[in-house]
Amino acid sequence: MYGNVDIDYEATGGKFDSHGDRISPDANQTDNQDTDTVSVNANLGFDISDTKTMNLAATYYDSEQDTDYGVDYGDNLSVLLKGTTPSLRAIDGADIENQPYNTKSSVNLNYNDSDFLGSNLSLTGYYRDEKARFYPSGKLFNKQAQEVWVNNGLTDETTLGKLLAASAVVTQSEADIEVMGLRAAMQTETDVMGKNTLFSYGADFEREESEQTYYGQDLTTFLASNGLTSTSNGLSYNGGPKTTIDKWGAFVNADVDMTDKWHTSAGVRYQNIKSDTDRFVPIYEQLLADYFATNGISDIADAYGIDYEAGAVEAGSSKHDKVLFNLGSSYQLTDDDQVFANFSQGFTTADVQRALRDVRAGFVVNSDNIQPISINNYELGWTGKRGDTSAKVSGFYNDSDKTVRFTNDYTVEVVDTDERIYGAEASLTHDLNKDWQFGGSLAYTRGQYKKDGDWLELDAVRLTPLKGTAYAQYNFSEGSNIRLQALAVGGSDKAYKDQQNDPDASAQPLTGYATFDVLGQVKLPVGRMGYGVYNILNKDYQTVYHQTTFGDLNRLPATGTTYGLSYTVDY
Repeated sequence: MYGNVDIDYEATGGKFDSHGDRISPDANQTDNQDTDTVSVNANLGFDISDTKTMNLAATYYDSEQDTDYGVDYGDNLSVLLKGTTPSLRAIDGADIENQPYNTKSSVNLNYNDSDFLGSNLSLTGYYRDEKARFYPSGKLFNKQAQEVWVNNGLTDETTLGKLLAASAVVTQSEADIEVMGLRAAMQTETDVMGKNTLFSYGADFEREESEQTYYGQDLTTFLASNGLTSTSNGLSYNGGPKTTIDKWGAFVNADVDMTDKWHTSAGVRYQNIKSDTDRFVPIYEQLLADYFATNGISDIADAYGIDYEAGAVEAGSSKHDKVLFNLGSSYQLTDDDQVFANFSQGFTTADVQRALRDVRAGFVVNSDNIQPISINNYELGWTGKRGDTSAKVSGFYNDSDKTVRFTNDYTVEVVDTDERIYGAEASLTHDLNKDWQFGGSLAYTRGQYKKDGDWLELDAVRLTPLKGTAYAQYNFSEGSNIRLQALAVGGSDKAYKDQQNDPDASAQPLTGYATFDVLGQVKLPVGRMGYGVYNILNKDYQTVYHQTTFGDLNRLPATGTTYGLSYTVDY
């Protein structure tokens, strides 16, 4: 029997930009400022016999936030209610009743028998649970409310403006995801027509259950504190239906040594995906029902014959299956050069629970309305070595029958149209001598989707922009080292310009940036000390995520120069 346990604790305070100002909380996805984090990883193994082993691995992660800083919504919440430009400052004095958190736990059990009927048998079972609470944030539903007023005869803009001022809500989201699965696989080595062949075959099953709930916050308190105080009002809203997704499949694959230099592989997989969703009331239906029942709104609604009742989406299910193929080959040109080519197919669905979050009442959940996404992947490349220099170059092309995107109001759409993604990657490392090492990489990706017969660019939400890395490392004789590394991200406005022809698109222009870090470790008599100086030039920039997702409140700056120090003992 053997095992190990790793326990980590980390306390994170505030983050500061290149000007020394504290960075505002991320009101959309939450961040890790002012958090205490505990992480436990344990592994236990058993050698049952010479051929049989069992391994149990478990993890636990808990990150709790306790912050006194809030978002600057401007005077009288003008950023939220009127769309004014935010200052992006962090404001001291926040009082959040239910602070954000993120917990994850997992268990993985594996049994392996290397001589089961002359083959290798592997059995794996796993369970994972993730829970998270996000930062409170404001949400407008004025477009939906206006649609109801106009459809019932109220068109006066002045009156509408006054009535729609109340169509705002503050919520705090909580998500819960459970995943469990089983996998059984066999590997059998044999000889087929004089060729060494490894057959891999088996079956797997996975069930994922997900649920998301928005908890209402007291709007009067939020308004009076200019967005700094958040307390529950006892209301809750569905963030989509409770969803269960079952995936099961069976596969067989053959790896064949055609010659001592030529290797091929081919396989087939059957994939089945079934989703079941509970009956739920969409969030906008709940918000509109509450809105039209509000004092000061209900009397006017009665005058226009509006008796709004929240509609529902009934329980439903979808089921899809497909046979998938893969094929690969590699050839050893010389002792130091290899070329390879691969083809594979993918089959999945978009995040069903998330995609159904913003549908309107009456939407029918079935196999016609929740369609699968089929993907073909192609790859071609070369790897080689010349003395102390190693390199790899590859190109890829993927095509799909659907595209998934965020719209301008950040709903998720699965659009039934063609999509293509292609690019190239290259990496190189060189050992100048036993002390010095250099390296770098370059990755270029582009993609388009078809709209009214034209190919429009995919944005950086879907694709990684042009990215290059480089490093130089010096290794000291006693085991210490120091490294200088660089990261460069290219800018582009192609998607932004292209998608001006698509009124539902949300693409934003991307500005490139470059950062430099110094990091390393020092070997001590007991243990080792790690150190780092990140963004050493104190570059003022925004990450790709903060440039391209959500609205102006998300245009947060990246951290300025940051210092890190750690101490590690192996025992």
